[in-house]
Amino acid sequence: MPQRIGVIGTFIRDTIVTLDGKTVESIGGLYHTLAYLAHLADATTEIQPLGFVGEDFYDTIQKTLTQFNKKILFTHLHRVPQPNTQVTLTYLTPETREELTTPGMPPITSAEILALTGCEAVLANLITGSDIALEALKTLRKSTPSPLIYLDLHSLALGIDKSGKRYYRPIPEAADWVAACHILQLNEHEAATLAGFGKTATYEDLVKFGQTLAAGNLLACHITLGSAGSLLFYRQHNTVDYEHVSPAPVGPVVDIIGCGDAFGAAFLTHFMKSKNFSAATHFANRVAGLNGTFVGSLTPDIFRHVIKPQLDSFAS
Repeated sequence: MPQRIGVIGTFIRDTIVTLDGKTVESIGGLYHTLAYLAHLADATTEIQPLGFVGEDFYDTIQKTLTQFNKKILFTHLHRVPQPNTQVTLTYLTPETREELTTPGMPPITSAEILALTGCEAVLANLITGSDIALEALKTLRKSTPSPLIYLDLHSLALGIDKSGKRYYRPIPEAADWVAACHILQLNEHEAATLAGFGKTATYEDLVKFGQTLAAGNLLACHITLGSAGSLLFYRQHNTVDYEHVSPAPVGPVVDIIGCGDAFGAAFLTHFMKSKNFSAATHFANRVAGLNGTFVGSLTPDIFRHVIKPQLDSFAS
């Protein structure tokens, strides 16, 4: 049987407003994760997204994903009779943006999560924060055998006001979400929120918090730092190792949207082959950095000309 990676999250109609006032329409959210998995996973690996897509966007998603290769399975990508989630992202600085969102898709339930039984790994990317019910993730974690569960906390740390604007707020049942995965990814603001520091924390605070997380139920934890690289914490021989992975020199950054998604997909595909936390994180930093060198979503042409040449010489 071929190896299979399950993927959970929400596809987004993205409208990006750049710093110079240009407007770019693209497919975002879970699309970024799937596009990188499709290019970076072994050729025999099957990729199985699980989730819901608005009826106004389903055909676009299916047609766009088909361009990568035939290993993306559409069996459990369900069309629902409502408009797909749409997000307007307005850059405020090169590394910060304002986000306005419309209502999300229905969450994955405990019954629906059984579709991912038999996957070697599952990447859950909380694009809207309501992509999957906590009980469903717990069900997956308790399954026998349990797949390797990689959780990108992402928008779980964000609330939504009446206008659709996202804002950082305390995470409900935070400890249970962390306990339901094996590897956790979060950016520095999400980590500060999860730790109860508010939106910001010092570097020392983040290191201590990451070490605490990795000392618990997790195999590993990533705290991404944008242009400063990322922090890696992982358990090995009953001790917690820690590494600050510097960003890869990749050229001018023009669009950071999707960099976290690229990071998670790159780490998981490399780690499933190498079982090396450090090497997989260095690879993920390289891919995430390259994702910032073009505007909009990854296409086969962009991967071929922008990403792949920079990875061919990367040491595994």
